[in-house]
Amino acid sequence: MNELITVIINVYNGETFINKCLDCIINQTYQNLEILVVNDGSKDNTLNILKSYKDKRIKIITTKNLGLSLSRNVGIDNAKGEYLYFIDVDDFIELDTIEYLYKLCKENNTLMSSCRPKDVFDYNIKLSKSNEEIKVLTSEQMIKFLLLGKNRTGTIWNKLIHKSLFNNIRFENRIINDVVVTHKIIIEAKNIAYSNQIKYYYLRHRNSITGKEIKNTKRSIDAYKSLVERYYYLKKIYPKMKENEICLIRIFVIYFLRDDDKLQEYLKEQNVKKFFKKIFTFRVFFCDIKLKEKMKILLFLISPRLCRIIDRKYKSSYYKYKM
Repeated sequence: MNELITVIINVYNGETFINKCLDCIINQTYQNLEILVVNDGSKDNTLNILKSYKDKRIKIITTKNLGLSLSRNVGIDNAKGEYLYFIDVDDFIELDTIEYLYKLCKENNTLMSSCRPKDVFDYNIKLSKSNEEIKVLTSEQMIKFLLLGKNRTGTIWNKLIHKSLFNNIRFENRIINDVVVTHKIIIEAKNIAYSNQIKYYYLRHRNSITGKEIKNTKRSIDAYKSLVERYYYLKKIYPKMKENEICLIRIFVIYFLRDDDKLQEYLKEQNVKKFFKKIFTFRVFFCDIKLKEKMKILLFLISPRLCRIIDRKYKSSYYKYKM
């Protein structure tokens, strides 16, 4: 089998990163690729860099600035491949990534495959090899991974996805996109081939969306709304899935402790404390999360105000010590 695979790269002002990203795609061991670059209204030198590439597999679609969500839909709507692979322009992958994920799908008869990503801060990567472990997870098992934050399971990138899974699903026109889509794709897939091998590198830098999100009130509020929407969506399908409550419990505490007055005002309007008590389960203390986080949740349960005071004092002492 040598089916066409469409790699979708959405880029807005990505002149700093586009070469590294494109080079790792062009040189993949799996060569039957359509490389679809959606230039989302870039104002820098991105388009000229794209045009300098002579690889006939590269197709450039230039649009006005639609934002990541809608520009991803442009990629999906124009893709000719049987499978889709999304990669963020500031990230990069191993040269055998697409071949590896394609084999996972074929050998395990699944419409979707995934492997582990790794957060990095530069391009100098040295990894020690680990023993390969491959599992075929049901949608329910993969959703549990997603809800417990296992290996960035909730992202749309780092996955090879059969295009048919997008027949009735598109990204929504909002700041947050993966949160409201990935779980739906996983449910459609039924089974997912999952490997513990690291093949995707998520580059952290000050201009990345993730790097800015904590200080971005609008993004935080949209993320909160998206997570609550996902909670109710999954509750209808998996009413007894404890991980669904555990995920939202963790989110409540994380957002409550952020130093953002407008966000706190919004959470107060949403009566988050009451919602927290409504869905709280002591099973959160027996799941696979760090002890430090469990202590924060316990403090929040006892007294949200006390939880915030202690958290701020801890952060203040920590940074004072670091200085």
